[in-house]
Amino acid sequence: MRRVSMVLCAMVLIAGLAAGCATANAIGDARAQLAKAKGAGAEWSAPFEYYAGEYYLKNAVHEAEEGDTKAANVFTKQSSDYSAQALGMAKGGAK
Repeated sequence: MRRVSMVLCAMVLIAGLAAGCATANAIGDARAQLAKAKGAGAEWSAPFEYYAGEYYLKNAVHEAEEGDTKAANVFTKQSSDYSAQALGMAKGGAK
C-alpha cells in the first residue's frame, strides 16, 4: 500500500510541474507577442488592443503566481489574441 501511495504522489507532482511549465512557456510566448506589437508601433496605431493585451498578460502572470494555472492560461490566450490584433492593425511594423 505504501508503494502505491508513493507512486501516486510522484505522478501528481510530475503532472503539477508539467502544467506549470506549460503555463510559463505560454506566458513567455504572450510576452514576446506583445513586444512584437510594441515594436510595430501598436501603442499608437492600435492602443485599445495593445493595452488590452498588456492587461491580460499582467492578469496571467498574477494568476500563475497564485497557482491558478487554468485562469492563467485563459488570460494568456486573451493577451495573445489582443496582441496579434494590435500587431495586425499596426501592419506588422511595415511602412
